[in-house]
Amino acid sequence: MTPSGPKLDFIGASETIITVAFNPLNSHDIYELQWKEYPQKWENDGQSKTINAKEASRTGNNKIQTNIEDLNPGTTYTVRLRVLSVVASEESTAPGKPSPELIIDTEAVSCTPKASQCIIL
Repeated sequence: MTPSGPKLDFIGASETIITVAFNPLNSHDIYELQWKEYPQKWENDGQSKTINAKEASRTGNNKIQTNIEDLNPGTTYTVRLRVLSVVASEESTAPGKPSPELIIDTEAVSCTPKASQCIIL
């Protein structure tokens, strides 16, 4: 039986990117990060990417950190993680239950000019 996905930690969000991290399980290497606009349905509108724990970059505390990119600014997203277990004999995946969902807002596009800095030597 495939275990439930590890808990996701929210790291940050910009206008078009959400960054999350998680502690991988020792017993499984392949994960599926899923996201959708809130309140859309997972079945129809969910998107995903596969993460291989053996190939993913790690933070200083051994967590895997990853980005979800090309998102819409000023939009609320629901994000979750599942463990994928590849069954070699059947060549199919049996996903575990999803992690608890995170609900995250991307930043709205700002029309305010950024402050310039002057250095006088």
